[in-house]
Amino acid sequence: MSPYNAATLMSFLDRAQSSMRGAAPALWALGLAVALGAAEPAWAAAVQIEARTEAQAYQIRAWRGTTPDDVVLLPRRRIVQYLGLNAFELVTGQDLGFESSLRVFADFGLPRGEAEKIDGLRSEDADLQYAYARYANGGFEGRLGRQLYTDSMDIMAFDGLRLRYMSRFGVGVEAYGGLWVKGSGFLSSSAYQPDGTRESDSRRLEQGVVGADESLNAIQPVYGAKLLFGSLKGFSGSLGYRKSLLDGKTDLERAALELRYGRGLGVNAVAGVDLDLLQLTPAQARIEVRLDRELFAVSAQALRFTPVFSTNSIWYYFAFAPRDEVRARADFYPVGPLRFYVQALGSLYHTNINENLGLANFVDSEDAPSSTNVGGSVGTSLRRGSLRSALDVTYRTGFGGNQLWVDLTGGYSFDANLLDLDARLSVAHVDDEFNPQLRGNFFGAQLWASRMLTPAARVSLVLEQNVNPFTRSDTKAFFLFDLKANL
Repeated sequence: MSPYNAATLMSFLDRAQSSMRGAAPALWALGLAVALGAAEPAWAAAVQIEARTEAQAYQIRAWRGTTPDDVVLLPRRRIVQYLGLNAFELVTGQDLGFESSLRVFADFGLPRGEAEKIDGLRSEDADLQYAYARYANGGFEGRLGRQLYTDSMDIMAFDGLRLRYMSRFGVGVEAYGGLWVKGSGFLSSSAYQPDGTRESDSRRLEQGVVGADESLNAIQPVYGAKLLFGSLKGFSGSLGYRKSLLDGKTDLERAALELRYGRGLGVNAVAGVDLDLLQLTPAQARIEVRLDRELFAVSAQALRFTPVFSTNSIWYYFAFAPRDEVRARADFYPVGPLRFYVQALGSLYHTNINENLGLANFVDSEDAPSSTNVGGSVGTSLRRGSLRSALDVTYRTGFGGNQLWVDLTGGYSFDANLLDLDARLSVAHVDDEFNPQLRGNFFGAQLWASRMLTPAARVSLVLEQNVNPFTRSDTKAFFLFDLKANL
């Protein structure tokens, strides 16, 4: 099955930015592969090289100095290259290895002088996304270096050490610590930093701007631990704690408990809570129950989401209210190529807004729109041989206005799955009572073509066109070359 299908056709910038298994200059990787392949191996190590080269052309809207009727689009012409180098069993018979991913980029539509005027904006740079040594033996696993860490609380990147042990009884422990990866660090990006905080105030400090914050460049230690249990008659779970320090003061402190139950077809359940210990409020809470059968599945969810930022985030000045949501869904799997689902949902948006803002008076007035939002969605998917397609229709009303979303995807694989063509068409009508700029019709279309040249090489082309009240019309084009070598 091809990895390029209609389900992957999200906004391609999101795909590119979130790709953690990418690569870099194809010729560089190919040369390295040849050199390593020519050398006589001294042990039974396996080496894998993944390379990706991207050529990107798109526009983004400029907001400063513009009006809704005077739209200015800024061109972006980027070359992005990834290199992933992984090695396994560096010592014969031992699970010892190394994994890494480096991203190098240059934006020819953004002069260096202009980029230097904006915090966190770079016209060319390199990011070491991860690079760590790994060792495992029995129930023990250790990682040392720059690594990504994902759990029910968040996803983050840190430079440090992570140790994990799981006993044969299904009970384990995990501990980690290091420095949180920040945009101001070495070969670093702020992609996994909390929102609403500038990467650095170096420019303001050099200019003597009043209020410039030296702590933004400070190192940010982070550490945590977790108790684990699993495979206990269908039950599993974890209890975790995390703390981060900035300039010697606590910046984030959280604790999370998650419980799961599931034993194949039948009843499955998840319950969890993530506490923000600084504000003593739940950052996340979730309860889900699901019943799976061969021909259908039904599920119900209750969730709460509360934004969590750094203590000096500007977003705390505006609003930090939670959102509660309930969902009910049924999936149907009849015999044949079609699948169906139907979903109902409702949301409650709490409106704890800074009283000094004019918006607060509007939200609290008698004429304010409802803070609840209800709606639902229906969808179907088809897969028959090399043909695949899906249709989703969603309608919501209340907070955020009336919204209708229609999304159609389709694709076909040719030439024994060596050539894939996928397309996506999206239409939305939004009438937001709060924001006059979120009113009107929004259209988007995307075409993805991908050709496998060899089992180790693939080329792809993505074209995207959007028409909406924000940008009027904007076009995106991406060309990709992927190369993978196993030595």
